[in-house]
Formats: sequence, structure tokens, C-alpha cells
Amino acid sequence: MKKLLVLLLITLLTLCSCETGAGDPSGDTSEFSSAADEVSENSTEEDYFPVGKEELLAKAKELVENDITLMGIFAGGALSNGENSKKYTAAEGKYASYQTLLTLVSATYSDEDVKQRMLSYPDYGEDAVINNDGETEYKYTYINDFAATAKSADVALTSFDDTSATVSVKISGKTFLLEMSLVNGRWKLENSVYFAYLQSEIDVQKASGWSGSIYLGTRQNVGSAPKLTGKFLVLNVFLNDSFTSWEDSDRKTVEHNIDRACEWLVTKSRGYSNANLAIDTQSLFYVHSDSVPASYEMAFLDIMFQNTVYVDVNGYIEKNTPSGYDGVCVLFHVWKNGTDYCIPCDKENTDYLTYYGERAMFYYSKNAGHEPSSYVYMLLQLCGAEKLYGRKDTEQIEKLFPDEIMLNKKFFSLPLQDYSVSPLNAFLLGWTDYIDTQLIQFTDTQGE
Repeated sequence: MKKLLVLLLITLLTLCSCETGAGDPSGDTSEFSSAADEVSENSTEEDYFPVGKEELLAKAKELVENDITLMGIFAGGALSNGENSKKYTAAEGKYASYQTLLTLVSATYSDEDVKQRMLSYPDYGEDAVINNDGETEYKYTYINDFAATAKSADVALTSFDDTSATVSVKISGKTFLLEMSLVNGRWKLENSVYFAYLQSEIDVQKASGWSGSIYLGTRQNVGSAPKLTGKFLVLNVFLNDSFTSWEDSDRKTVEHNIDRACEWLVTKSRGYSNANLAIDTQSLFYVHSDSVPASYEMAFLDIMFQNTVYVDVNGYIEKNTPSGYDGVCVLFHVWKNGTDYCIPCDKENTDYLTYYGERAMFYYSKNAGHEPSSYVYMLLQLCGAEKLYGRKDTEQIEKLFPDEIMLNKKFFSLPLQDYSVSPLNAFLLGWTDYIDTQLIQFTDTQGE
């Protein structure tokens, strides 16, 4: 028994001696240190990555391929085969079941906002693809050229670790960086190439600035009211002529409604970052020795001032505008029946500088007063907004922005609070310095 205990003790001592020798810091490791230093000093992004690069790159390519498929379906009209279907049509084949699309979206993106934005694209108007009781249906709403033509991409990893990566995607001649993350054991993209493309378009527009945008029409950034931003002045001129004159009570009604119109404009502008709008109003009085015509005569207002110290409307505005305003327009009011009109400055006209002073004429009587909405409508036109009724694309715009105030030809069936200024006209007014790519198609108004 004693011999057995001695043998066990000797065995234990031998094992302890071996472990101590293996972990001895005084052992010679210079050969291994030198090799490690050489790898560290000579490594580059191209030839040294942690284990797993190829597997992760393959996953990144798979996810980008999924993304291209999805943006083709939701933004590129892939299911419609180029047909401009007016009604929703049942999809056939691989994506006939809407659950197939939901599964693909869920497997591709980690961000819930990105998922929902893709499933509800386009950003304005009816969805391009819908779920009808489990079946996929599609219709033509707005097809983006980039999404429609993007078929393949060059994908590379620029950096990664155990839970995240940065992916470089070159597609249709453009390169984008996307983040990829590990979520519950699955790698997913944090954004879509398509949404990165849309943001890049916005960034380009913002860099050039509103005044340099190629999407502005001929009535923006010219005249006395170049845009509806900053400190703005509305001059109200109450005209008396040889046959009519204003009573104080009627004038006060007009002033009150114009003040309400201006308050509404300021409130609506606050939804856009660039407006910073404040509007002052000022009332003036002018007596015309002859009769003010009851219908549109483009040169009448300038002729009215021709033999005065003002010479024309431009001179009248200049003489009566205090310093410090970023824009000013003048509203003339005459107490008689007639048809309202406005004359914005338009560089398309060869004599546009004659009409640099942007002006409108309002006719008022006991039987034909004006709601605040009619003053809003004219002020917006003078500051560069477009009237959107009576155009080839009016029906399409109505579906996108049914409560847009510039869609109304008549003055006006709804209370002012029920109207809005769409992002399209907000851009034209200078309230924002970029326009969504979906809305660019509506900025060319020459075909009205």
C-alpha cells in the first residue's frame, strides 16, 4: 500500500514539473515573435483579413443581390413588365405570394424603417405593390430609372469585425457604402442601395443650393418676390377710381382675411427647414383719376403710374418698401366686380424686367368678397409656386397630394385649414433646397 502511494506521489510531481516548464516565461519565443511582427508590419487590406472574409463577402453579395431584386420590384416596376397598368393586377410566378416578398425583405434588411419604406414605396401616392389577402398585386405608380436598370453590382468588403461590416457596392456606374450587421446570428444590410442612391441625389442638390437647381422654373429666384422665405412684405394697395371707392368696414375685412392668409403660410412653412418665414403687411391707398378696368390688362397697372413720380409698379414698390426685406409683392384691391389675376415675374418673357415688381389685382364687392384661401393662392403664385390644375399630369398630382391648395381652380370650397402646400410647391417656393426624385417629373410646366 505504501509503495502505491509513493508511486502516485512521484507521478503527480512529474506532471506538475511538465506544466511549469510549458508556461515558463523565460522560454525562448523569439522565433515566433519575429514571425508575428513580420506579418503585422507587411500586412495590407488586400492580403490580410481575419478568418471568415470569403464567407462574409459571399454573404454580402447575396444580400446585395436580394436588395437589387427588391428595389426592382418595388421601385423599378419589375412585376409590371413595363406596362403602365392603371389598376392593380395579380402577380404571377415566384412572387405571386406576398409572403415570399415579406420573407425576402426580412432576410435582407435589419432596419425596420428600411423594410417598411421598401414595402410601401413610392414615398408619395399609392403603393406600387400591395398585399391583397395574401396575394401580390402591382400597378404602375412611379418607376425610377435607377431601380429599373440596376441588374448587377460589384461588391467588396472595406472593413469588418465579428458583428459588423462595411460593404462597397458599385452599381450603374455609382459606388455606395452600406453597413452590414449581425442580427440574431444572421447578417443583414442596414440600408438599401436604392435609398442610398436617393440620398446621394439629395446631397448633390443640397450642395448646389436652391438657387442653382436645374429644376426651378422661369419664375423662381427673380422679381421682387424671388421666393417665400426670410422676412417678407405684402403691400396692400386699396384703389379708388373715378367710379368706386372703399369703405372702412370693407377694407378691414380684406385686411383681416389677408392677415389670416399670411398666418397660414407662416404656419405651413414651419414644416420645412429652409423657410424661416416672417410676413409683414402694410396698407396703402391710391386714387386713380380714370376707371380701373374690370378684367385682365397686363400693362394697366404700369400705365396707371406712368405719369407719376413712381413711373411704374417697380418704382411704386421701391418707394414704399422699407429696407431689410428679402421679398415683397403688392396686392391691388379695387371695389368693383371683376376677374382677379396676378402677374409674377417670369424670365421666359423678353420684357420680364418690366414686371420685376410682382403684383396681383383683386376685385371686391358686397356680392364677391374673398376668403383667405384666394389670397394664399395668389401669393403663392407670385412667389414661384405652380398652379397644378388643367395640366396633363393633374390627375396624377391629385392622387399624390389631394389637399394641395394649388390644385383648386375655384376659390374655394373647403376651409383654409383643410389645404396644404405639397413638397413639390414647397421646393419651388424655396422652403426646401431639394426636390424628391419622384417629383422632378412635375417641375416642367411648359406643357400646361
